[in-house]
Amino acid sequence: MKFPARFIVVDDDAGNNLICKYVITYFAPAATIQLFTEAEKALVSIQEDYNQRTGHLDTALFLDINMPVMDGWEFLDKFSSFPPGLHAQYKIFILSSSIDPEDKEKAENHPHVQGYYSKPLRKETLSEIFSG
Repeated sequence: MKFPARFIVVDDDAGNNLICKYVITYFAPAATIQLFTEAEKALVSIQEDYNQRTGHLDTALFLDINMPVMDGWEFLDKFSSFPPGLHAQYKIFILSSSIDPEDKEKAENHPHVQGYYSKPLRKETLSEIFSG
């Protein structure tokens, strides 16, 4: 899988978002990176961008599970209601500090989730994801 043109990070921890931005920039300096600390705002942005975009834009989305107001699972439920054409543009990866095996199993069985990785995002993780 080649590096996409855009990355989105959805995590209520601003510090983790900056780590993600640094690691992503190391591998894909020309990529657009959007950071969201609120899942709801990320969903609104995704929907608006899709409604205004005329072409296809491959996007990797790193999603935290444990967030206030709307958690990662609720985010995925809402994302699932979006049009299939939008789904095709996104590769979603869970990036979490959760050690709960049920979270990992749930992520592995979710149709929109491509993988489950532990925080923080590391260069090795990004290399593993996009080395194929």
